[in-house]
Amino acid sequence: MNINFLVILNQDIPAKILMNHRIFLKMGGKKDNIAFINGNRVFGERGLVTEIGSDIWYHKRRVMDAAFHKNSLRDLHGQMNDIAKKLSLYLEEAKQQENLDIYPVLIKVALEAICRCGFNLNDDIIFSKDVLLTDAFKHIFYATQLQFQCCLKFALPWCFRKEKDALKKHIDMIRSSLRKHLKAKIESDKKNTDNTKDMLHYIIKGNSYQDKLDIEDVVDDFFVFVVAGTETSAIVMALVLWYLMKNPEISAKVQAEVEEAFGDGDSISFDDINKLPFLEQCIKETMRIHPPAQATLRVNWNEAATVNGLYIPKEAHIMMSEEIVQRRADIWPDPMKFDPDRFSPDAPRIKPFTYMPFMAGPRSCIGKHFAMLEMKVMISRIFKDFTLVDPRPEMQEIAMKTVVTSKPKDGVYIGFKKR
Repeated sequence: MNINFLVILNQDIPAKILMNHRIFLKMGGKKDNIAFINGNRVFGERGLVTEIGSDIWYHKRRVMDAAFHKNSLRDLHGQMNDIAKKLSLYLEEAKQQENLDIYPVLIKVALEAICRCGFNLNDDIIFSKDVLLTDAFKHIFYATQLQFQCCLKFALPWCFRKEKDALKKHIDMIRSSLRKHLKAKIESDKKNTDNTKDMLHYIIKGNSYQDKLDIEDVVDDFFVFVVAGTETSAIVMALVLWYLMKNPEISAKVQAEVEEAFGDGDSISFDDINKLPFLEQCIKETMRIHPPAQATLRVNWNEAATVNGLYIPKEAHIMMSEEIVQRRADIWPDPMKFDPDRFSPDAPRIKPFTYMPFMAGPRSCIGKHFAMLEMKVMISRIFKDFTLVDPRPEMQEIAMKTVVTSKPKDGVYIGFKKR
């Protein structure tokens, strides 16, 4: 019998597969259904996510890594603080301040962060009720979910016509707007009239590869960063706040740490972010219980291979579940308990490839340091200005739904009391 799909639960095998990324390749390009959605180009065939592992990908990753270096993040820190202040003001003025679904608010926050810090798109997303970009990505997220959930039905021309028309409209709108923005940025880079070293600078540079890539490839990478950096960050931030709200003693410890880090200042400096180790432990523990991506897929496009005694046929699709490994009781005692001390400096060493919220190996998430900086800045700002209040004490578990990512099913309701 020809096996073409393998689900890997043993944590020792993913280590070999993820590190050997020249053999076990990404499911990219035309070989899967994320490059195009209903014939509409979204991530493209040669984006940072969809490229299966050619010399183009190696070049792009090497160049774009610089955008997420510590010095580059330091340059973006001021904008992060500005967005955090806007978030605080939004919460202060919110009509449902004592019982607010924070998740859609944080979607806007994360979208504004990636647009401003990454692409110099300075639209007011947090306060605006009608943001074209927010609405567009909502339709794109929804269509992507439909394609995964109802793949056979979605492929039929007469099904989901309304959703498909909206998808085409919004993708065309975003790509057209971005082409103009990118052309101006490319010209200024060529003339050395723009010294801004934002993510866009490195994305353009990474796509300048022997004339093999064009402006549409740059737009593809915009989609990659926005989709990967918006929903996942918002999910994690919302869940961190929910767990802290439900655990007052842990929340009080974060509060004290934040007060000390801010001191008398109105903003937290880039260097003082390092004074929030316990908050970082809380973020890591949240991502352990609820990794934003449920599983990682690889394909053995080459010859059959054997890994730790497991025979993997040629063209076998391999799925590795972060959630299952990160909730295994033999690795993580009492796995569903929220315990940030698992990540304290005094805790036992975490075995490699048993904690992979940003995946692992050479193709791990390029934006993990950006995401961690963003989450620490936003959450610390909330704790500086507010005390969390539980509007629904009877609710002890949060319902999640999984399609492409695992997200809150019925919202994340939190009360914010001004300090």
